[in-house]
Formats: sequence, structure tokens, C-alpha cells
Amino acid sequence: MTPEWEALIVGINRYPEYTNFNDLTVAALDGANVAQRLEQYGYEPFRIQDLPLGLTQKGAGGVSSTGLVKLEELREAVANLFNPPPPNQPPETALFFFSGHGCRQEVDGQQDVFLVTSDAFPDVGIYGYPLRELGQQIATSPVKQVVIWLDCCYSGELLSLLPFIPTDKAYCLITATRSYEPGVEISHEQGVFTKALLAGLNLENHPDGIVNSHNLALFIEQRMSRTGQRPLIANSKQAILLTTQFPKLSFQDKCPYRSLSYFTALPEDALVFHGRSQLTQQLIERVKTKDRLLVVLGASGSGKSSLLRAGLLYQLKLGQAIAGSDRWHYLEPFTPGVAPKQRLQEVQELGKLLDNKGDNSSLTLVATSEPVVMIIDQFEECFTMGQPDQRLEFFNSLSELLDNKDNLIVLIAMRSDFRGRLREYPQLVEKINKPLINVDHLNRQEIEEAIAKPAELVGLGIEGRLKQQLINDVEDYPGSLPLLQYTLTELWKQSRQQQERFLRLETYQQLGGIEGTLEKRANQVFDSLSAEEQSVARRLFLELTQVGDTLDTRRRVSLGELVNSHHSLELLDAVSQTLASSENRLITRSHQENSQDVVLDVVHEALIRHWGRLLEWKQSYTEGMVVERKLEAAAEEWQQKGKKRDDAGVLLLGGKLVEAQEYLNKYGKLRMLDGLAEEYIQVSRHKHKQITRNRRLVAVGFVSVLVLGTVISTAFGLQSRKQAIKVEEQARKAEESEIKVLSQLSELLFTLDQPFDALKEGLKALGKLKQANWVKGDTRIKAIASLRESLYGVKEFNSLDEQSEAVYSVAFSPDGQTIATASIDNTVKLWNLKGKPLHTLTGHSDYVTSVTFSPDGKTIATASGDKTVKLWNHQGKHLHTLTGHSHYVTSVAFSPEGQTIATASGDNTVKLWNHQGKHLHTLTGHRNFVTSVAFSPEGQTIATASGDNTVKLWNHQGKPLHTLTGHSEPVMSVAFSP
Repeated sequence: MTPEWEALIVGINRYPEYTNFNDLTVAALDGANVAQRLEQYGYEPFRIQDLPLGLTQKGAGGVSSTGLVKLEELREAVANLFNPPPPNQPPETALFFFSGHGCRQEVDGQQDVFLVTSDAFPDVGIYGYPLRELGQQIATSPVKQVVIWLDCCYSGELLSLLPFIPTDKAYCLITATRSYEPGVEISHEQGVFTKALLAGLNLENHPDGIVNSHNLALFIEQRMSRTGQRPLIANSKQAILLTTQFPKLSFQDKCPYRSLSYFTALPEDALVFHGRSQLTQQLIERVKTKDRLLVVLGASGSGKSSLLRAGLLYQLKLGQAIAGSDRWHYLEPFTPGVAPKQRLQEVQELGKLLDNKGDNSSLTLVATSEPVVMIIDQFEECFTMGQPDQRLEFFNSLSELLDNKDNLIVLIAMRSDFRGRLREYPQLVEKINKPLINVDHLNRQEIEEAIAKPAELVGLGIEGRLKQQLINDVEDYPGSLPLLQYTLTELWKQSRQQQERFLRLETYQQLGGIEGTLEKRANQVFDSLSAEEQSVARRLFLELTQVGDTLDTRRRVSLGELVNSHHSLELLDAVSQTLASSENRLITRSHQENSQDVVLDVVHEALIRHWGRLLEWKQSYTEGMVVERKLEAAAEEWQQKGKKRDDAGVLLLGGKLVEAQEYLNKYGKLRMLDGLAEEYIQVSRHKHKQITRNRRLVAVGFVSVLVLGTVISTAFGLQSRKQAIKVEEQARKAEESEIKVLSQLSELLFTLDQPFDALKEGLKALGKLKQANWVKGDTRIKAIASLRESLYGVKEFNSLDEQSEAVYSVAFSPDGQTIATASIDNTVKLWNLKGKPLHTLTGHSDYVTSVTFSPDGKTIATASGDKTVKLWNHQGKHLHTLTGHSHYVTSVAFSPEGQTIATASGDNTVKLWNHQGKHLHTLTGHRNFVTSVAFSPEGQTIATASGDNTVKLWNHQGKPLHTLTGHSEPVMSVAFSP
């Protein structure tokens, strides 16, 4: 329901002789003029009651000025205005205007001011309506906004009512005089105060076209400063809207602007799409003249997408601009993406216009006599996202369709900076109808239309100063139309939060102007996320950016492609939903049932170009982004070739592996690589290790042959002292060569993040260097330097090299004689202290994340990505399988007495089991995956670490005790001191 605005207008001219007050000449007319101004220009429609009755009614004799107003009439009218009796609803805004006599009188020993009524009889103590009673009515009134204007003597006493006004009300109190001051009436003309009041309500005196309680008060103060009266004014901090010049359309509580989204061809979008009428008409004329391939060019943010949809497409579907166009066939507008020919086929199938003959080599439309309209938006994606062979295939299919279907009309929207790329495909270019259509920046008139016309449609007001400021800011800022729509949307949201129905310049300035509004909002959304969510959000925005030579563009990515060892599908899904929510709208999500198939996209490229924080991220990651995309592309190729683990031709080796390692060293903490690329690098490392080991054996063999040759030569060919010296020199050269080879190998292994292997080779070089104390210079310096480097990077003293994949967990048996290792290859291996493999535990169907021994050493527990925990004896025989978790199990631990097992999982829970695998309790409370679990030494307390940045303590029965907060990132492990 529209809120009620009510006004009580009182103007008393007639005062009988017994009142001791003279008749007035213009009080009634003043009241009538105020009522007329409110009726004509009130910000909301006022329901007006007048006293005397007929005050505001004009007849043959003009405004009635002969009526009397009695005290009880006025008392009842004021009570009904501010406190209407049930079941009547109080108005939202109540306005009371009084013009007549006022008097100050002492009653019962107390001074009071009265609004003198026509039946006042001072001789018997009747003076009129006391202001004190008015204050009591206001104090108990449920009305939200109170406006009182008094044009009478001593009316300044009204401000003494301020204590009666509850703090939750908005109010505007204006009086003609101070509390001790009489008023002045210009006979047969106007009251001095009412004259200023009417001028203040006159919209011609306010360039913004809106009068509120604040600017009205300022106007009256300035106007009456030249008179003998001084008005008193009290206004609440919240302004009350009073009059407006905007047409009285029925207000619709919906936003007429489209933020960063393009306008669609739906009526609710097309009806608020303004500023492109000339271009729309130009496109209609080109279609009418049967141009069949039209290219619309414009800068990013110029509105190409909206022009084709809400401009052209909407008009064609109406069937008014071109007769019969409402019966044409319209394919869903689409973007090329990474597989443009597939998108072309999907759109035609969706429109039921594809003649599917089982041959995918060409695309053929079914026969139809009506024109078929196809819109291809963001055509530059053919060059930024598609591969050259896919691009050529798409262009050939498009040309073939145009050749074979003479009623097909194709409209292409493309960024103007890609125009030159089209020349690489003359077969397509020659089919384009000239001239091309350029979408230039809006002129001032068109900008004003884009701002004001949608507001008028929903009855929304805009301050004149705000409109001019917006026009000035956008006119000087090409490509800023998306920012204009976003800013107007935010202004609308702010106005609704303030329960106002017009847009203010002050709010625009607070938001940060045309550039700052998006920046401020994006920062607010990002800052509202947790530290872990911020890490994911940063990655999402970088992944959705395609770095270009001149301008960066959008890039679509599916959620499933982004899953890696740090970011689960559930986490990516949750953060992307937050960023895409109706309140935030920074990215968009496609609508697929399986979240893995959901496609993400930035809501507009304006975000890529104007959000300062994203610009900083891009700047610091530009080089890394190039390497990341290269690694992910290579990983995809490796996957397409069957993920071969021994094919040196497709794996990263040599300089490529070094580049990957350098990327991880510099950017690994950003967690940008997808899971496939992570696996690809891990397999490449393993392959490199094998090759390095083989090369090492060859190198040692080569040196051995040299040394052996030298010995044989010495034994059989030593004829003289000269020959002996020559042989000794050759042996020394061979030893020095071996030292150089070992030093270089140590350096290479350290670069490839294999510090233990680097240390072993460095120590070999040092051993030989000690024996060959004659080696000097660079060889000695480099050997010592490589050893020192590797010493800083390793603390191991032995290596177990039989595991075929990455090792996730390792544990010693209680007696210290056996080592258990859990691996990504789904197995657990048992070793003795010399590194000799004893047993291999097989049975898990996914990677093994954690392994531990029971306190007595007789049982081994293993946790896995297959959602299970398995128990084994110390010789590797399977005993039990613990099932119940709904996600991967990350950690497993035995209680000190060995009777209880605790398991932590990606399903945000910890479960307790007995040693035979029977489920006992489930510990819930973490808001993200649980990474680690541990028992206290006495077994009475359990500690759990989680991706929600906290550690929780529980008793041994699973009851929560305390939560440890303070970390800003996920907690990966927890342990008790002994």
C-alpha cells in the first residue's frame, strides 16, 4: 500500500467581537494557497482536511473566508491527524499549518501560547488551542514524519515542544516569530511568513526540482532576514521530502537500472533501455534492406550487447518497425567461447533449426520461409579464447550457412580493436555488408536519456545537480556506460535503504563517483570474506582474466577445472555463489545441476579494468599467469595422450621443469595451478629423478673408465719418467672432471627442489676434493658453494626411493624399527631403518593421506581419499575397514591406551571408533574441512585443526570444550606437547 500523507490546513479570518481579537484579511487565503501548493506538487499525494470547512474550495465568490473555527473542532481535527481512533490507520506523514491569531497567557500560574480560535472568550478563561496540548498529541502519535508550520504571534513557543517529540521521528517545525514576538500581516495581501513559505515551496526556486525540509528552512531564513520577523526552525537530521516537479507516476519499488549486466530483449529491460534510439533505427534500416551479415564495432563498455538485444531484437520482435518481423525465427544470442563451432551447433539445435543428418562436418538449417536472425556477441572471443584451427572451422561453417541459406541474417558484435584480425580471413570478410556500424560514446543528450528516462518510468526522482554531475563525468569517460549503470543501481539501493524515492548528489559523492562506486563495492564484498575465501576469490578473478596485448578481457572457466590440492569443489562452489549472489553480482554462474560443470564469468569487463585491487593482483602475477596457462595447457595435452608417466616427449624435463619449479617457488603460495597441472608437474619430477639417477650411473661409469684406462696405461705403457708425468696429468684431469660433474649435478638437483639428492652429490664431490688437494680455483670454489647451498636446504640422512608417487604421510612404529609411508599411489609401504621395503599394504581405491601405529605397535591405521580408514596388523594383513565419512579422510590417530581411534575428514567432522572399528561418536562444529586430529598424552582431550582457521578441543566422549582462534589461514596440523 502507498503510505498516507495527510495535512490539516487551518486559516482563521473571523474573530467575533467578544474574543477581543480583530478580524484578519488573508489568513484563510494563506491556508488555501498552502493547500493548493501541496495538492499540486506534494512529493506524495496529500489528503487534505481544511478548517473552516470549504477553505480550499473555490466557488463563484472565490475562497471562503467567512467561516468560524471553534476550539473543539480544532482539537478534534488535531487529534484525528496525529492519533486517529481505531480502526483508522495513522498517516506516515502528518502536516499541520495554522494561520490566525496567537496569544500568550498565564493559566493556573503557568505561561502558555494558544492558537486562537473563533470562539475564544478571554474574559471567562477560553483562549483557544494550547501548544502544550499539541505537544502531548505529538508525543503519543505513531506518525513517522511530523511537519508543523505556524503563522501567528508568539508561535516560536512551538520549539519548546521538541522534548515531546520521540527521537525516532523525522520532524520539521517552522514558526513565523520568536516566542515573545508578534507577527505581521500585510492587509489583503499575505502574511509575511506564509509569503516566504510559499516561495520556498515553489519549485522554480530550487534547480534540483525537489524541496525538502532542509532546503526549505534555509530558503525561509534567507528570505525573511530582510523582514522585521525572525522565524524559528527545528529540523530532524533526516530530511522530509515536501514537493517535487517530477510527474506523479505511480512509484514502483524496482530498480530501473541494470548494474553491470547487459540489457536483454525482454520488455522489462527494453523499456528502460535509452540513449541508443538513433543506432537502433540505423540497424533496423540495414535489416530492412536485407543486409545479411552486419558487424557492430565498439570499445569495451560502449553497449554493443545491449544495443543488439534491448534495441534491435526487441523492436524486431514487436513487429512494428518491420511488418511481420514478429513472426521471424530468432536464435538465442551466443558468444563463441573456446569451442565456437560447437556453440553454433548448440544454438541452432536449441532453436530447432538444425537439419541433423548425422554428419557433423557441416551445419545446415532446416527449410523455413521466414528470416532467421542470429546474433553472435563478443566475437573477439574467437581470437582470445579459441585455437586457430577451431577459429577457422567456425568461420568456414558461418560462411557456408550464409551461402546456403539466403534468409539468414547474422549480426556480429565485436570490440573495435579486433577489427584488424578479421582481415586474416578474407572469405568471411568479403561477406560482411558495408559500412560497418560503429557504436560511439553517448553524447550529452543520450547520456541524460539513459539516466532520466528509466527513472521516470518507475516514478523515481533525481536531483538536478546529480544528473548534471553524472552527465559531466560520463561524457569525459569513454567506455564508462557499465560504470554508469552500476553507479545508478547502487544509488537506487541507497535510496531504498533510506526509504526515499529519489537519487541524491550527496549519496553519489559518498559512494565515490562514477569510478569509485564499483571499486568501493568490490572491496566491501572481498573484505567481507574469510581469509580462506579471499584466497579463493583472488584466484577466481585472476582465472577469469585473459591477459591481452593492449586490453585484458574476460575468460570463462568451469568450476571443475579449478579444483586442486588446496581448493576443493565445495569451497570453490561456495565462494563463487557468494560472489555471484544478487547482493554482490561480481561474477556470473551458469545453471548446471552438477556444480563441477558450472561455468563462471566476470559480470562485465569493467571489473577487470577498473577494480584497483584486481589490477594490483594482475600486475604482480602477469608473468606467473603466462607460465600458469602454459603449464595447464601442457597438462591438458598430457591428459589427452593418456597421462603417460614415462613419455619424456610430453613431460616437463630440463629447462621446462626448471621453469615450472621457479613458478612454484615464486607463486606457489597463490595456489593458482589446477589439479591436473599439479599432477603433471609431480609426474614430471618423478621422471626427471629417474633420468638423473641413470645419468649419474653413466657419469660414474665414464669416470671409472677414464681412471681404469689410466691405470692400464700406467701398467703396460710406462716407459719413462716423461710418460709417468703425462699419465698423472691425465688422471688428475679425469678426477677434476668427475668433481665438476658431481658439483653441477648437485646444483641442478637443488634447483629442481631435490635438496637431499643435491646434498648426496655435493658430499661425493667434497670427498673427492679432499683426496685431490691439488685441485684449485673455480672447481674447488664451485664444489664447496654447491655443498653449502644444499646443506641449507636439507635435514634428511637417508632416502626411501621405492615409492612410485608422492608420499603424503610417514610414521615410526613405537619400537622405532619400522617406518610406514602413505602415498598418492593408493598404497602404504613398510620399511626397516636401512630403507629396505618390507611389505606393501594395498586395498585403498584412492590416495592414502595418513598412516599411524597403535601404541603397542601391533596395529596400523591408514586414512584415504576413498572416504575410509583401514586397520592392518604389523605384517600388512588387512583387519577392518571403517566407513561412515561422506568425504575424504585427512588424518587418523590412536588414543594413548590404543582403545580409541579418531578420524578427521573433509566432511567437516571427526569420528571416534573403538579398536575393532565400531563407530562411537561424531564430533561436529567445524565449518570447513578438518585437517588433523590428535589425542593428549593422558587421552582425556582431543584436538582438531580445520580449514575454518580454528582449532577445537573436545573431551574423550566428543563434547566440545574450547575453540582456539587467531589464525588467518587454514590450520593444517595440531599436536600436544609430551
